[in-house]
Amino acid sequence: MAATEPDAAVGPEPGVPDSRDAVPSFDPAVSPFGTADAARNGAPFHDAPYDGGSYNGASYNEGSYNGGSYNDAAAPVRELPEPADPTPTRGGGRAKKAKRRRVPAWLEILGYVVVSLTLTSLIKTFLVQMYYIPSPSMEPTTYKGDRVFVDKVSTWVGGAPTRGQVIVFHDPHNWMLSSAGAQGGPLNIPDMLAAVGILPDQHDDLLIKRIIGVEGDTIECKSADGPVYRNGVALDESSYIMNGKAGRPCANGTYTVTVPKGNLWVLGDNREHSGDSSWNYIKKGGDAGFVPTGNVVGHVVGVVSWLRDDHPAGS
Repeated sequence: MAATEPDAAVGPEPGVPDSRDAVPSFDPAVSPFGTADAARNGAPFHDAPYDGGSYNGASYNEGSYNGGSYNDAAAPVRELPEPADPTPTRGGGRAKKAKRRRVPAWLEILGYVVVSLTLTSLIKTFLVQMYYIPSPSMEPTTYKGDRVFVDKVSTWVGGAPTRGQVIVFHDPHNWMLSSAGAQGGPLNIPDMLAAVGILPDQHDDLLIKRIIGVEGDTIECKSADGPVYRNGVALDESSYIMNGKAGRPCANGTYTVTVPKGNLWVLGDNREHSGDSSWNYIKKGGDAGFVPTGNVVGHVVGVVSWLRDDHPAGS
C-alpha cells in the first residue's frame, strides 16, 4: 500500500466494499414509504404540520390520501359484527325486539272510569254513603232536601247502636207503605247513579230517626206535652226537638213500652210531624213500633244543608 499524504482522504481500498454503503442516505424528497409522492403541495413529508383533520393544507378524508385516490380494496375496513340477541326463540333463532304498543286514549279513559266507579261503590257499600232527606220529620236537625253522610263502618264491624244516635234504617213494618219506593218501579238513571254512589240514595224505604231506647229500656209518655221517660228518668230533649223547650215530646200520644231484645225505639225530632215508633205503635199496636237492629244502615256523621233548594247558599 502506498504511503498517504497527511491531507489525503482515508478510505477503503478500491474494490473493497464498505459497510457504510449498505445504509442508504436519507433524502427528504423521497417518501419514507418508498414512493416519490411523499411531498404534499411541494413540501417535504416531514415538514407538513398536522392540524386535527388536515395535513399540510390538504384535507384528509376517508378514501383519499394526499389528494390522490385511496384504494379501499388495498386496505379493506373490517366491520364489527352486530352483537347477538341474548333472547333465544323457541326454534333457536334470534328473536326480534317487540315494539311497545300504546293504549288507545278512549280505552285508557274507560279504564279510569271503571276504576273510579268501582272504588266509589266499595266506599259507599262499606264505609260512608250520602242520603237524601225527603221529609221534615227530623227538623231542626235535618231539613227536607238536606244530604246526610252515614257511617257504615260501625255496623259492619259489629258496633251496637247507642242512645241518641241519628240513624238511617230500612222500613221495618211498612211505615211508608204508600211510598213509591215501597211499591217498586222501573229503574231509572238517578237510581243507577245512586247505586254507585254518585248521587245520594233517595229510596223511600229508608228512614231517618233518633234512637231513644235500646233493648231492655222502658220508654213512657204520660202526657202529650211530655217529657219522655226512659227507665223512669225524664229526658231533656230541648237541644234537638222542634221548638225546643216549647216543643211537645209526646205529641203522638201516651204509651209505655219495653224494647225487646235486638230492637230499637226511635222518634223523629219533629214529633208532631213524624211517623216514628210512637205513631206506629199507637196506630197499629204489637211490635209495629220497634226497629230491628239488623235494619240499621248506619248512623249520621255529617249534614250538608247548602244543597237544598230553600237554603240561601243553594237557591
